[in-house]
Amino acid sequence: MRFAALLLLFIPTLGIAFEPLNTDDAGTVANGTNQIEQYFFTTASHGSGSAATVDIITPGEEYFGGEGAKAFPFTYTRGVAENIEISIGATYFSIPKGNYSPIANKVIAIKWRFAEAEDGRWALAIKPSFTLPGTPQQQVHGLDLALPNYALNLIGSHYSDELEVHLNASYSKSPYNTNYAVGVGPESNRINILFFSAAPVWRVSQSVRLALDTGITTNPPSTEQYLSSYALLAAIISVSDQVDLGLSYMRSAANMGIVISNSGLSVSRSEVGFTWRF
Repeated sequence: MRFAALLLLFIPTLGIAFEPLNTDDAGTVANGTNQIEQYFFTTASHGSGSAATVDIITPGEEYFGGEGAKAFPFTYTRGVAENIEISIGATYFSIPKGNYSPIANKVIAIKWRFAEAEDGRWALAIKPSFTLPGTPQQQVHGLDLALPNYALNLIGSHYSDELEVHLNASYSKSPYNTNYAVGVGPESNRINILFFSAAPVWRVSQSVRLALDTGITTNPPSTEQYLSSYALLAAIISVSDQVDLGLSYMRSAANMGIVISNSGLSVSRSEVGFTWRF
């Protein structure tokens, strides 16, 4: 069985989205304050048979390898203006291991909330990001791409007392060193990556929010279908004004029918961690 998992940079990427979702929100960290997001995720493949020839991705964490991964994405964010934040992030992979650095997916991003309603009911933001290149051996083992990557995400959010709805549309330019393979993928990968997602978030109590995050994205292997789909369920528990605990489970497949029915080849990601504002 072959599969590939891809971290699209907005999303939470890497922890640079609305953790533990893939879809980012238009909010920014308050000016002069800080935020740390520390999470742990594990991936696994499911299904077999004829569909096993199809490469599947797991949006939200950039991993192209042919085995399950265990990793710790970390992001530090600083509010530098009333409507602008800057973040840096990286991921430490405990599995797989090899003759390469376990630290990958080093990202620098800026989010600018450029429009919002006076009553705070809606907001729009734009988020460019830049990913530092990994090493050739990291690329071969699926942890990183050995050329610089960049991306741009357009974010829209609507807020009410009990429901938030977040929409993302992003484009990533993801070149790689063509002298080396990318994980277990084919000889050539698509380097123009599109990502579209929506995430309603329900406030079920003062301290608990539940979310459904769904989307479609470009499938990097050029020999396979152009798009893949995912669905993610998440819970965010506020233990104080400064600390949130988050957990999520995502399943990704060639189409939403497989995601919902769990009847073919798919990849899952389970994630847990915390967000600390100070």
